[in-house]
Amino acid sequence: MNNSKFNIFINKKTVSIFDRGFNYGDGLFETILVKNSFPLYLKNHIRRLHEGCLKLNINKPSPSLIKNNIKKCIGKSNNCIIKIILTRGSGSFGYEILNSIKPNLYFIKIHNDKKERQPVSPMNLGIARYEIKENKYLSRIKHMNRIDQALIASELNKNTKFNDLLVINNGLIIETLASNIFFVKESKNKLLFYTPQLDDYGIDGVMRNIIINYLKNKKYKIYIKKIPLTTINFYDYCFKVNTIKGLVFIDSIQKKKFSKADMLYNIFNNFIYK
Repeated sequence: MNNSKFNIFINKKTVSIFDRGFNYGDGLFETILVKNSFPLYLKNHIRRLHEGCLKLNINKPSPSLIKNNIKKCIGKSNNCIIKIILTRGSGSFGYEILNSIKPNLYFIKIHNDKKERQPVSPMNLGIARYEIKENKYLSRIKHMNRIDQALIASELNKNTKFNDLLVINNGLIIETLASNIFFVKESKNKLLFYTPQLDDYGIDGVMRNIIINYLKNKKYKIYIKKIPLTTINFYDYCFKVNTIKGLVFIDSIQKKKFSKADMLYNIFNNFIYK
């Protein structure tokens, strides 16, 4: 389906070999959980997609265009996952961008098997050997250049001891393979929350921002700062978040074991997917 500014594809099974997203990772993506036919946190996903468009200099699809096509893509499904892929478009051989190029906008429905997506327990994390590289300009957005994550996923696939891997750079904690991470310190009967600063690397997750704003609204202290791997023994609790799996408590990072507190379950009950 075409409009004046975008080529739109809904649940398309193939992609052109000339699509720059396929060839060079020249594009963006968002992954959205749908519950009871309603796409969760859609405004937040659209906002981040638009931020990525500004960084990559790709035309921004309007919120109404996105919403209308998500609705078509969902169809009669109640619970599913919608993946939006926006590429610069299809061109000829080489990096050069044709003046006539028109962005390709894909909407793809993915079956959401709750059993497959239930968090494993206990959740034990290792440390990825591969360190993601600093890229201040492209940090925070969900661009399609995901070779860092592919290498870490390959590393995890060969590891039977851990359920996920902690991603670091120069000794600083960034995130896990596909989630943002939070640490909690209990001090004088108060909970202090910490999450890594993402100025130079990592993805500024939608759920990360939801949790940060939620904690601020509840008047909890939340610190966004550089967190060295060497400081993990300082923290009492730990959890990771993304929009597909919600909030998942972490039992250990290598030899460091974290406690679990009923009060945290009570605080985050709405974000723990059953």
